Amino acid sequence: MASTLFIIPAVLFLIRLLLLVTLHFLPGGVDPVREPVSDYAVAEEKRTRLLATAASWSAALAWISLGLTVLLNTVSGDARRGVGFWLLILGVLLAVMPLVPTDRSGSQTTLRGRVHLLFAVAWFTLAYATIGPLGRLLSPSSHELMGTLDTVAAIALAALVISLVVRPLRRRTFGIAERAFILVVTVAPLIASVDLAVH
Repeated sequence: MASTLFIIPAVLFLIRLLLLVTLHFLPGGVDPVREPVSDYAVAEEKRTRLLATAASWSAALAWISLGLTVLLNTVSGDARRGVGFWLLILGVLLAVMPLVPTDRSGSQTTLRGRVHLLFAVAWFTLAYATIGPLGRLLSPSSHELMGTLDTVAAIALAALVISLVVRPLRRRTFGIAERAFILVVTVAPLIASVDLAVH
């Protein structure tokens, strides 16, 4: 399935990672331990909000381009086409999320904030669910690495859910668990894109 087109999502996922890291060094009043990454999009500083939006759009474009490239490199009836379809859905979901920003932590809950939360749950679910199927498209060494990342993502997702359910943990672990999960589900398709470009 090797194709140089897979370089495009690889570059976009790398940009997404760099933007996410940069967000944590900008002012904006977001506590990385207690508050979700989506709070950067509603931060006090305009520069932080713009960078958060750019990070979301780069992720959306990365998943859409990965999905399209998988679809372009498979034939009708190939089981791998399903992965490409779900990657496209994941990208479209991320493209819509900046249009429905979250409610800032500590503020009153709105309908818009609840819709954002539903989108976030769907995004987290699809991002996790595509790691295993993506791994099956890769070379043996990358497939093994994706298996490890799948396990790490499951642990981070479980920690995230526990942090939401067990209220005393929320202020101590939620932001860290969410960031660990987002890191893994960004690194996994980056690795997949690079592997598919060269093998």
